[in-house]
Amino acid sequence: MQWDKALLPAPEGTIIEHILNQLEEHFNEVLISVSSKEKFTFLKRRLIVDDKPDEGPMMGIKTALQASRNEKNFVIACDIPDIDLGFLQRLIREAEHSDIALPISPGGRKEPLFAVYSKSVLPEIEKLLDEGVLSLLPLFERCKVRYVPMGESVWFKNLNTRKDYKNFLKQKNRPLPD
Repeated sequence: MQWDKALLPAPEGTIIEHILNQLEEHFNEVLISVSSKEKFTFLKRRLIVDDKPDEGPMMGIKTALQASRNEKNFVIACDIPDIDLGFLQRLIREAEHSDIALPISPGGRKEPLFAVYSKSVLPEIEKLLDEGVLSLLPLFERCKVRYVPMGESVWFKNLNTRKDYKNFLKQKNRPLPD
């Protein structure tokens, strides 16, 4: 993408602000996991800096889970701009009796950065990180996971390319910035 996805212009400021605006009224605590605070101080929200920067999403999840006051925590990446609140509520219900509630697409693709994690996964995350494993996939083999079928979700989109971002803006009736 060549830009920090979280800071891309969106209908409500930046992509990260667009996501926060959808979530804040539904949760008693919102933490923003970052590798460095400097770029995100404008958000005026609680920023959680990774224990070790540049070690990927698992480090971010670990650090955020440690900082959270809640046992169950919804995790979303900054490149998933739109949230189906009905599906999110289902995901939270499914997490009640598992360590992780993880969406899975009809093609079998797991979505670890739109999932609910319990603090109970922290020891396994720490073991994996100590072993030098940065991928979240091995975590699912070590924990009690509830896979939640997404069905034919038309709302779920990742902004991985400039084309994805352009389509997102088009859907929101916004021009592509220079």
